[in-house]
Amino acid sequence: MSKQGDGRQINTFSLWQQTSLITSTLIGVGVLTLPRTTTSRLFEAGWMAPLVSSIWVFLSVWMIASLSRQFPGKTFIEYSPIIWGSAKRPQLGRWLSLPWVLGYLLYMYVSTAIVSRIFGEVVVTSVLLDTPLEVIIITMFLLAQMLCMHEVEVVARVNELLFPLILFPVLFIALASFQKAEWNNMFPLYRASGKGLFEGMYETVYSFSGYEIMLIYFAYAHDNTSKVRAGFFGIGIAMFVYTLIVLAGIVVFGFEELQRVSWPTLELVKTTQVPGLILERLESAFLAVWVAAVFTTVANAYYAFVYGLRQLFNKGIVFQRIVSAIMFIPLFFIALWPQNIVNLFRVSSYLGLVSLSMNLGVPILYWIVLLARGMGHRAKERKADG
Repeated sequence: MSKQGDGRQINTFSLWQQTSLITSTLIGVGVLTLPRTTTSRLFEAGWMAPLVSSIWVFLSVWMIASLSRQFPGKTFIEYSPIIWGSAKRPQLGRWLSLPWVLGYLLYMYVSTAIVSRIFGEVVVTSVLLDTPLEVIIITMFLLAQMLCMHEVEVVARVNELLFPLILFPVLFIALASFQKAEWNNMFPLYRASGKGLFEGMYETVYSFSGYEIMLIYFAYAHDNTSKVRAGFFGIGIAMFVYTLIVLAGIVVFGFEELQRVSWPTLELVKTTQVPGLILERLESAFLAVWVAAVFTTVANAYYAFVYGLRQLFNKGIVFQRIVSAIMFIPLFFIALWPQNIVNLFRVSSYLGLVSLSMNLGVPILYWIVLLARGMGHRAKERKADG
């Protein structure tokens, strides 16, 4: 059992729930643009980008999980002062860790807004043509805010429920799209430069962002040793889905055609036919599934932000509910800040760079500090904290 900030004990997350949290958060808006962004740098070899990019993702999630294993039952917000401070000077630890904690919370907050905006753009340009963009964004925020009204175990249960409903339809659509595959579109297998490979990896960064929520949720793992496995399972499933979708886009359209569409995965779905014509408009079914995928991405990130604030101020569930209702108001204006879709893609690209710094840079920095202070530091701090 783990304790909340208000002292109430909560149920812990199983391996399946942790995996569901990671995968459901990763599979979101990025999947719609991934075939275009990867092939813009790697051409026919764009399908290699998710595979190569996953190397640093696996390294990052291993470090995050290992940090959490050093401080079982504690979130990033709680163990940051321990790493940066000491039993004799706890206040110093709080001040030194504050920039990293606030940076993490700010990143989660802004990424929630940008993901919601991309979701709104897709919906109003492909399905609900007469619906104002603001209505779509507010609706998604309200759903996320409703999840914030509950304790953290509800987040795990919601993701556990929606995970199969997201994963299996996406896999089915990706596999069904190979009916119109032209395999010669894959050749030549590789003609990009080393710089192109690096740039292709960078373009994939934003699609892999999201697993940083586990800096919060790993604290509630049922088995302290299951965190690394959950991270690897979650990233592995997302990597497989991404590679399959990019490969399908290349063999169906070719990399030149992918550069001409804003949402290539959605176009891929439109060209896919279900045997027997059970569904004539498969994109409608896909978007229904995709709404659930985006909801888990937005809600998980927003909950991590609000819950992090709750722990930062050491408050209870009432504080969490009030903050979640108040903070989505400025979040709405942040989501509307990009003036057009070009600016939106530019902001998401910058956010991917911040994600790389947050997901890889912060764990490395924390491990350096932790090791520099000696492994005995953890035991002393636990004793003082207990």
